Amino acid sequence: MPISDPSDLVAEFKKSGEFDKLRRELLANSQLSNGFEAFKARVEEIARERLGSGQMAYTAPEHVHKELMQEINRFPIVERFASEAPMLSDSAFKDGIRASLQRILREDRGQKDPPASAEPPSQPSVPPPIDSVPSVKEGEGASAPAPPVLPLQEPSVVPPVPPGTAPEAQLAGKETDVDTINLAPLTDAPETVMSSPKSSPLSSPPGPS
Repeated sequence: MPISDPSDLVAEFKKSGEFDKLRRELLANSQLSNGFEAFKARVEEIARERLGSGQMAYTAPEHVHKELMQEINRFPIVERFASEAPMLSDSAFKDGIRASLQRILREDRGQKDPPASAEPPSQPSVPPPIDSVPSVKEGEGASAPAPPVLPLQEPSVVPPVPPGTAPEAQLAGKETDVDTINLAPLTDAPETVMSSPKSSPLSSPPGPS
């Protein structure tokens, strides 16, 4: 029977099994919500009041459940709890129902499901030619030139001072006035100092002025 009105679409939706699937998902999601315990407590309270009133003392056992459901429906607790279910306001939940209804309509009209949109193949990236690569101009982005490496220089060798020519050795054990010392012989060659020790002003104390 072709679908001609919304009621036919709802009937086909239930026959496809999508309705039972959504009902199980809603029940599992509602049991995890924060208001589920309060909802159960309110339903239990209404049922106990109805059973304790004595109005159902002569009701057949097979009709007790129906009477209790009618009593619970007198209060808007189910509608209030369903309106607070977070799953009903989820866009993914609504999109799933819409996709199922469109699929049922296409099957009723003998249409095939539209193919999934294929993404165009990605083009491999081609490196630019060498000529198009901008060269680094002088002074732009170039690092400063490294300083030249200087050759290692050998340390200068200081000639040793011959023994007996140092001023400390010449002045040892003598009381001498510094102002009267002639330092010129100290600058002479070691041979001169060693060959004529008597001519050195340091060999004898200075005479009276």
